[in-house]
Amino acid sequence: MSRRKQAVAGAAIVIGTAAALVAGYAAAGATGLIDVATLATLGVLIVARGAVRGEKPRSVRPKKQRRDPGRRPADFPAYASIASDVEWARMSQRHYEHALRPRLTRLAATLGKSGAIDMTGPADPDGPGPDLATLERIVTHLEAP
Repeated sequence: MSRRKQAVAGAAIVIGTAAALVAGYAAAGATGLIDVATLATLGVLIVARGAVRGEKPRSVRPKKQRRDPGRRPADFPAYASIASDVEWARMSQRHYEHALRPRLTRLAATLGKSGAIDMTGPADPDGPGPDLATLERIVTHLEAP
């Protein structure tokens, strides 16, 4: 493209942008001016990106779903379910009574340790579940030889 054509194209762009800004201001005041300026800026960025030569940008890779770094992947699916039940049981006494306690009772019966899951004191069914020390005591008793 010759210098003269570049100068004419540049002048046309500047005059066109100025005319659009004036029309935007005339149509809607300051709001119209801001809207037209935003669109003009977007147009400049799109044209500039198209004019820049070089390699294509890399595509964005999807993030990998990472597990909690403190947890190890389970070799059997029941492990993840039991670990989840233990966490939820700490938050809700109701979840402890309806989800974790029956599972622990079946596990204790299978292991021949029927008194392992006894908890002392009345519990509020709408309150938090057993504390971590109590759950640790129960699990330790079940894991003991």
